[in-house]
Amino acid sequence: MKRALHLLVALIILCPAWACGKPADLPVISNGNGTENGKETIPQPGITYATDILTLPASARDHYQIYQVNLKLYGNSGAFGKVQARLDDIKALGTDILYLMPVYPEGKKDAIGSPYCIKDYKGVNSSYGTLDELKALVNAAKAKGMKVMFDWVANHTSWDNAWITEHPDWYEHKADGSIAWPTKDGEWKDVAQLDYGNKALWAAMEDALEYWVKELDIDGYRCDYAHGVRDDFWKEAIGRLKALKPGFIMLAESDFNKMFDDGFDIIFDRRMKSQMVTLIGGGKPTTFFNWYKGDLESTPAPKTKLFFVTNHDDATSDVPSTQFKSADGALAAYVLMAALNGSSMLYGSQEVGYNKTINFFNTLTMDWNSNTALTAKYQAALQALAQVDRSGAMTASESAGVVYVACPNALVAVNVTGKQADASFPKALAGKNGIPTSQTFAAYEYKIWLLK
Repeated sequence: MKRALHLLVALIILCPAWACGKPADLPVISNGNGTENGKETIPQPGITYATDILTLPASARDHYQIYQVNLKLYGNSGAFGKVQARLDDIKALGTDILYLMPVYPEGKKDAIGSPYCIKDYKGVNSSYGTLDELKALVNAAKAKGMKVMFDWVANHTSWDNAWITEHPDWYEHKADGSIAWPTKDGEWKDVAQLDYGNKALWAAMEDALEYWVKELDIDGYRCDYAHGVRDDFWKEAIGRLKALKPGFIMLAESDFNKMFDDGFDIIFDRRMKSQMVTLIGGGKPTTFFNWYKGDLESTPAPKTKLFFVTNHDDATSDVPSTQFKSADGALAAYVLMAALNGSSMLYGSQEVGYNKTINFFNTLTMDWNSNTALTAKYQAALQALAQVDRSGAMTASESAGVVYVACPNALVAVNVTGKQADASFPKALAGKNGIPTSQTFAAYEYKIWLLK
């Protein structure tokens, strides 16, 4: 059931306080941790302003808010229908793309429960539901204005995939002639390593990739361990997918910029998370934004990198509220990430502040209503951030541990410290359009002003 939101969004230009006769209430989206004492303030002589630390020129880039669905968090059966029942709440998180982790049947031979152990690329995992139920979920999400992205595993298959017996030449082999398992980034013995030296495999994999576009009209793929697969395969396969459906979105689970050359629109940015952990842990904003400037400049527009606080891999060993000092610290980190020029991904469970690790090999029934107050904060913030115009110049500034990101139609303020901060505002905006010249921020408090 869709929850009511108390979202205070104002798109206005306020006349100066001396012309209006009295200060105006501040149009602000806040996490509500501090005292709402913001009033339009007349600048006084000698006032101290926030220090500008970075200015970036206008850059027209794609921006997507992605919601990652771990289907194993919906119990032992009926996940497709249960996700469909939550679509209003998911959309309320500002979601542009609903990303489903693998929907396909899992292998059983030598398996350890991984959804990335694919038995049939054109099948549906019966524990999640039927093909018709998956179609209903996809259609319902698209009807609510969300694109739908599937997960794709091109590097390996399960040991009981039909290709093992029908096409053993599509796999790499060890010296003794047996089929090999992946060994490039650790030994994954539950899966069999495909061999892209065989062009017949290319044709079969491309056919399977195109199947879901034709069958369900999906809008994109997130490609698991993308850099483990040959670049020339990706160039050909992505070319075919984009010809089949113009605007098709390809996301690489890879931090290598070469994946952009292969045709991917978005790649992972794990360094953003590590930099954000450092910032929230007491790092210097100047250091963070100097790194971000280089990171952005290495990304060819209009393409973007993907920012996240956690995902299904990270959640197996780390809890956001621990890594980012508290649930509010994790929210503050995500708000700052999502305000920047990139795409951002929320892993389903983060919005309820789940405070335990999640092994995505196992089934769990998540209580999505366990922390409605925190969920409402995520929804309010991400709906506001969805309205931010990132195409113009962006300026970052800092005062007393409060970081500001100023875009043409918005100002986002985030206290990245775990203590109260008495902060000044950027000179270009302070005392204008309902923005104060200074304000007290609670620990990890954020505020978002939408201006016009």
